[in-house]
Amino acid sequence: MKSRNPFIPFVLLLAVIPVTSAFAQRSDLSVREALGIVSSRFGPQSVQWVAEVYATHGIPQPSAWQILAYDERAPRLLYGFAADSNGNARDLGPDEIRYPKDVPVGYFSPNQVRLDSVAAFTVAEGEARKARMAFDSCDYLLRSREFSQDPMWRLQLLDAAGRVVGKIYISATSGQVLRTVWVYHDTNARSDGRPLIIDSTSPSQAPMTTATPPTQSMPPQSGIADFPPNPEPIPGQAGIVGAPPYQTPGQPQMVPGETRTYTPVDPSGRPLTEAPAVAATRPPVMDDDIPEPPALTQPPSGNVPSASGMREAPAVAPKPDPEKPPINVPSGSSGSSERIPPPPVPR
Repeated sequence: MKSRNPFIPFVLLLAVIPVTSAFAQRSDLSVREALGIVSSRFGPQSVQWVAEVYATHGIPQPSAWQILAYDERAPRLLYGFAADSNGNARDLGPDEIRYPKDVPVGYFSPNQVRLDSVAAFTVAEGEARKARMAFDSCDYLLRSREFSQDPMWRLQLLDAAGRVVGKIYISATSGQVLRTVWVYHDTNARSDGRPLIIDSTSPSQAPMTTATPPTQSMPPQSGIADFPPNPEPIPGQAGIVGAPPYQTPGQPQMVPGETRTYTPVDPSGRPLTEAPAVAATRPPVMDDDIPEPPALTQPPSGNVPSASGMREAPAVAPKPDPEKPPINVPSGSSGSSERIPPPPVPR
């Protein structure tokens, strides 16, 4: 009887153990790897244009990322995805929060991101070392810069108590540090106990200067030549060559170089007959010095003004009707002949 090989069960056990991926052996994930996982799972069109990529609690790199991408089929133009360090990608569905209140700054292409999250953390760590700032974890946000399609990093540093101690803004294309904000607590705080804030873009840190325009004429640029100097005015003309000077109707035409004299008047507008020097010594005319107007003459009878100031029409005698002759009523009668006679009195 043949003996059994004791190594055969061990070989069979290794055969049934599944081969794990490289992501299962890691607890962190870079943003470039997260975009690659979503692109391979849902297609390159899913992350062709990205609004934001964010993650929290990176020590130093996070274990999962969330991606907010542009999708014209979505009701509010944004669609969400997620990727983790195990190599899994999830579909978070259309976004219903951002538009229209919290509109994204802009959109960028992942191909423009030259500074991965690992390199961004290295830059932020160097800035924190120069500022003598200690931190425990890092929150990541990758978005566009204002009014452009250039991607930018905003790394938020937190201490062990979860307080924000710094924010670093880094260009994702060149790696340039655009802005730093540090918040000093505890011993480095202000004398009143409040945190000390140092912003690299504040006027005290980076004084703002106003450019002074040059005094000399600049050379022509973009094919636009300098304007010629203004020509000297032609005597007797109003700026249009060959056009006669404008003359006010009713006023005599003035000869170039002639000065027009005006008759002096007093404060009431009356022309002065004496010299201006003498007139200047006269006291101003007051309202009490103006004589009263003459009294109105009594109008003839029949044309007396009414109380309202309007003249009433004179009384005119009525004229007889020319078409109907007057009726003579004999004396002793009691009425006009045109009246209907009374009915006879019964006997």
